[in-house]
Amino acid sequence: MPGEFRVVECTSCRLCRTDPWPDDPAAWYPEDYPQHASGESITARGSRAALARAARSGTLASRALGVAIPEAEVGGPMRPGMTVLDVGAGTGGAVMALRNAGHDAWGLEPSPQAVEVAHAAGNRWVLHGSLDAILHEGRLPEGPWDVIRMSQVLEHLPDPLGALGAIRDLLAPGGRLIVGVPNIRSLAARATHEAWDGLELPRHLVHYDRDSLRWVLALAGFRTTSLRTTPLMGVLPGSLDARTSGGTRQRGWGDALPVRLLAYPVEWTLGLIGQGDGLLAVARPQ
Repeated sequence: MPGEFRVVECTSCRLCRTDPWPDDPAAWYPEDYPQHASGESITARGSRAALARAARSGTLASRALGVAIPEAEVGGPMRPGMTVLDVGAGTGGAVMALRNAGHDAWGLEPSPQAVEVAHAAGNRWVLHGSLDAILHEGRLPEGPWDVIRMSQVLEHLPDPLGALGAIRDLLAPGGRLIVGVPNIRSLAARATHEAWDGLELPRHLVHYDRDSLRWVLALAGFRTTSLRTTPLMGVLPGSLDARTSGGTRQRGWGDALPVRLLAYPVEWTLGLIGQGDGLLAVARPQ
């Protein structure tokens, strides 16, 4: 897509943002944006199955699945019938997985295309609109919510503090927030620079590392109970694809399933040693 963007960093808090800020961020999502399109990849189906298993399993099994597959992270014990809100639900795969596990799960999604795909599949629990709009219109089912998920969402939001503050007010006493974002200080990010697939400019408006994510959560009134790096499947091969082509455009081999499967053990190991392309935080209201 056209346009030239850079990432600028605050010298005080080290939070990074995209510059210039796009006037209409929604205009930068192509029609075939994977998270909004119909049809699930093998990896998406696997992640959904792992989340359903983690949401109905004992604590040890849930922790193991959450370490192996970040999308399956549930942040703690899951008693039957918990209320779960998925902010940025895409086509609703996580919502269905959680409902199939016996929980009262709902999703919010601003993309009309993604919501249409969800509803066509019979998933009426994904509501169309941003968090602000749905709250303003009174369309959110009555809470409070035991668990709120934001998987690869916070980096897309123009006002992360405002969104996190609204989410804090929605959580039940003792409730928890699960946040996943790309890690701009990962080994792959430092090695491939502008070719790093986790940048996704200008759709990613704010870019986090461990310190800045913990800091933003604290400013919004959360206490971070766990924070680790994780793999983001496909980011490493995609970054290497772009880097070896001159740092501009991926040629496509990084998306091939055999390449992704070969790369995943490396990505998973990097996540375990604190160098993964993703960050995963579990936080509770202070």
